[in-house]
Parts: sequence; structure tokens; C-alpha cells
Amino acid sequence: MENTKNFKDPEIQELIKALGSKKGMERKKARAALVAKGEDIIGVLAELCSHKKRIYRWEALKTMEEIGHKSAIPYFIQALEDNENDIRWIAAEGLIKLGHHSVKPLLQALMEKPDSIFILSGIHHVFYDLQKTDSLPDEVEFDKLLRALKSAESKGSIKPMAYDLLKKLEG
Repeated sequence: MENTKNFKDPEIQELIKALGSKKGMERKKARAALVAKGEDIIGVLAELCSHKKRIYRWEALKTMEEIGHKSAIPYFIQALEDNENDIRWIAAEGLIKLGHHSVKPLLQALMEKPDSIFILSGIHHVFYDLQKTDSLPDEVEFDKLLRALKSAESKGSIKPMAYDLLKKLEG
């Protein structure tokens, strides 16, 4: 995938520009056109995930969610720490849509940032929804981790729990 080639393409530039429009239908049409380009456009969208304007971050993540490719997982995880609640929400929804592909990267994120309230909350959201739809791996038990993610007293145990679950999944 060539990010720079895609980003220099005049059609892509126009679609990206339209993602920042004040007109909802214009944004929706641009998003649909970008979704139609598939996973190859994720690299271009990734550049928008740190844009200073919230609308570009939201539209980029929403487009990635609609594309539904696992290459977007790192960008969704990064967006779980965004200052805007709706950005974090759409990132979690993207991870939920990707189901089992999200589990190991999320456990890794827990090990790397066990003190991030946004990471803890976002991962709880994802794992809770995946558990409700029986989309978590059967070979490991996530109930204990879900309880720990909700409890302030359990923060110290989250990193070791994530490590143990990740080892069981890899083992």
C-alpha cells in the first residue's frame, strides 16, 4: 500500500477534504466512496486519526470501521485515548466489529498502558460486547478481567491478568 501515492491522488484529496465538510450528506458520500476503495485506503485514513479537527478523526475512524479490516486495529486502539468521547466510542465499535482479531492487540495494550483510564474503559466496552455475542476466544476466561476493568481496586492486577490471558491465547 502506498500512502503517499493515494494521498496525492486528486480524487482521494477531494474525498478527504469532503470528510471535513459541514454538510453531513457530503461527508457520508465521501465516506462511502472511500469505503469502496477498501483496505488500501486505511493508510491515508490513519493520517487523519491525529488531525486537530475532531470531524476528520471521527470520519476517518468511521470509514475504517465500515471497511472492517484488521489493519485498522492499531489506529482504533490509539483512538481509545482520544480526548473526545465520540471518537473513543467509534474506535471501540470498530474493534468490536473486528471481533477476535482485536483480542490479542487489546490485551497487549492493557499490558502497555494499564493505568490509562480511557484504555481500561474502551477495552471493557469491547470485551463486554464481544462476550455478549460469544465472540471472545473460548479457550480463556475473560470474566475476571472484565470485573477488574470495572474496579478501581483491581488496577494493579490488570497487567498480570492481561499477560496470562495473552500467553494462554498464544500457547
